[in-house]
Amino acid sequence: MPDDGGYARTLHRSKLEPIGADRIPPRPWAYGSFLLFGSAAVIGAVDGGGKGAISVVMMLATITGRPLLGERIWRTGPVAIVSYEDDETEWHRRIAAACIHYQLDYDAVLRSVHFIHNPSGRVSFAASVDGFVTYPDGAAIIEQLKAIGAAMMLIDPFNHAHNLDDGNNNAMIAKVAGEMSRIARESDAAVLVLHHLRKGSAGNPDDLMGATSLRATFRSCRILARMTPEVAEKMNIPDPWRYIRIAGSKENYAPPPEKASWFKLIGVPLNNATAEYPDGDEIGVATVWQARPMFEGMDAAALASVFSVLRRSDHSPNKQAKHTPWAGKPLMDIGGRAEREASRIIAAWIESGVLVKSKYYHDASKHSVERVTVDDAKAAEILAEIGVVNALTD
Repeated sequence: MPDDGGYARTLHRSKLEPIGADRIPPRPWAYGSFLLFGSAAVIGAVDGGGKGAISVVMMLATITGRPLLGERIWRTGPVAIVSYEDDETEWHRRIAAACIHYQLDYDAVLRSVHFIHNPSGRVSFAASVDGFVTYPDGAAIIEQLKAIGAAMMLIDPFNHAHNLDDGNNNAMIAKVAGEMSRIARESDAAVLVLHHLRKGSAGNPDDLMGATSLRATFRSCRILARMTPEVAEKMNIPDPWRYIRIAGSKENYAPPPEKASWFKLIGVPLNNATAEYPDGDEIGVATVWQARPMFEGMDAAALASVFSVLRRSDHSPNKQAKHTPWAGKPLMDIGGRAEREASRIIAAWIESGVLVKSKYYHDASKHSVERVTVDDAKAAEILAEIGVVNALTD
């Protein structure tokens, strides 16, 4: 039986008319290739995983037009916040700390920050009434966003933004996400939703707490993950909890971020000590972080010595070699590189021909094994770039 409610329905058809490639409107990007005006996106992380600190800097970038985290701001404007877990005083702390670090005018920034409240309760994007889903505050939210002229709205967090009984029901949660997308569309704001991850998350969009429809309904999704102790050990980093990377994404209209898109949380003191609290507050602020360049901090003479060691004795391209030392060992011992950094350098040198693989007969192993030899001309080019000439000696 057709589900037409007893009424005949008329459908229409249309087709695309040629308008010319140069006349097709460009996508209305708001923040990098992540947020679009008129669309909703989500950032997911575990509790304390940095999503709040990162979203604050994204807000300030949207207000000021400065690419504070390295992503382009296409159009500036005010920001609206719907906050369920932190009060306005805590937002003052976060914004003030970020302004101190990025040298922004705190008072000027605050003029573009607005909070949307419900004086009789909490703002609700969806509620269940007699088995039906309603949208109590949608029209009022759109009205406020238009009055503000908001470029961005931040919702923190998703699981408090609705009054539905079952937060794991795909159909129900899709309605909440759909309402947030509708609000974005009708207000022309870029909506950013913060959400928690399930325990034991592996760093992909399906780890968002609750129904998997969130991943499908929001246009973009970024999942944040902390640096693991294993990675920190290889990179000689003593405080891995400060380092966060984009571990998973769903960005339909642009290539995903690079695998190693890292942020670092740095502590910024507010200098707000009192007699009762003499230490004052130190607030985490998100910054862009990259693994150091291959030779940053390495003395030029040390690099020349690395090449000399590789030329004087046999070294293997493989860490697991039993009878020949690994070629990355001199980079660690002389150049001060972490094991992970040494691996990256050796791989790059082999790919570019600075080191050439070959086989030789090893007396102890009684069979041929791999070794690397230095291409003196290419090694000399690297040394010349950092100011060392004729440094390759036996």
